[in-house]
Amino acid sequence: MADMILWGIPLVSNSPIDPSYHEEIDRWLSKCSDAGVSRIIGGDGTRVLTELANLKDIDVHPYLGCTAFPRHGRSKIDYLWSMEFLRPSLDMPLARDILDDHRPVWDAPKVSTTITDFAALHPEYRSLTRDRSYILQKGQDLYLSLDFPEVRKELTSRFLEKLNQTDATGIQFEFVLGDEDKNGVVTYGYEDNLVRQFQANHGRSPFEIPNDDPDWVKFRAGYVTRYLVELSKEIKERQPETVFSTTIIAGEPGDYINGLQDWQEWINQDAIDEFHLWFRTNSNLGDLERHMKHIVEVIDGRCDIVAELSCYHPGSFQDPGLLLEAGQVAKASGADKVGVYKNQAVEQLGLWDVVEKLSLLN
Repeated sequence: MADMILWGIPLVSNSPIDPSYHEEIDRWLSKCSDAGVSRIIGGDGTRVLTELANLKDIDVHPYLGCTAFPRHGRSKIDYLWSMEFLRPSLDMPLARDILDDHRPVWDAPKVSTTITDFAALHPEYRSLTRDRSYILQKGQDLYLSLDFPEVRKELTSRFLEKLNQTDATGIQFEFVLGDEDKNGVVTYGYEDNLVRQFQANHGRSPFEIPNDDPDWVKFRAGYVTRYLVELSKEIKERQPETVFSTTIIAGEPGDYINGLQDWQEWINQDAIDEFHLWFRTNSNLGDLERHMKHIVEVIDGRCDIVAELSCYHPGSFQDPGLLLEAGQVAKASGADKVGVYKNQAVEQLGLWDVVEKLSLLN
């Protein structure tokens, strides 16, 4: 049986403080084990889950979803969706049938702004955009700069706390989407020291070149690489056998650096033990094969590669036959392991039998 990875939280009705929690978790883990799951990424952040999962030969790796520079606030636009007016209870089969045929319509957008206590106390750590404004526009995020050791220390403490809480054997840095310009390039990184350092190294000011200038993008990506190397070192000093993995969203070869994800350098500098390529909103099998083969060729056996197949996001592998074929294509293209994102979708879409078939792929 091959390694089979499942993302998500336990599907139980009770919280860890409830007396029946252990029993419910055990039933859910049995379901995972029966489907061939050998690792859960995510979980509920408890040591209990880790201990019970280990009894069934399942590892649990917590993760943090992070942007390239850490997000510490946002001016979020929330929409009221027509799905909110569904009459049957969401857990009823009739509701599922209605939602499968319904085209969602949005209405009444509402803007809400949030900021972490750490960012509020330290405005001097802000990562700035080209206009250097401290005022967030609708839909924008607030980032802190990886140039500051205090920012890196705060983020690292969150990873180490998750490891300590769960007593896990691994942890994942999940790269999620952040603010981008019309060319798909991150908009931040214009704080004073980065600007000065780039100008000293390249003889040009970032304000005199486009945001997508290759040297400027590569320079900012270097701060992300440096942080991953530091984080990996901190994790290994705590427990040398800990598996440190990263997930990035699959795209064309030139797309990754625009998100400051210079993943070739992560591999070159031995920053990660496992590389996950996330097929998140694209279920085209030809793209899957092409993107996976490119990653496999560049990494060339230097670390394990996981194809992370979403059946949760819009445009993902929700058809059972397509999800299975995606796993077959990924393995044939050189993926060492296959995983499914995420547990809630597997349950609600009735895909446990597909997970089991994926676990049997060689």
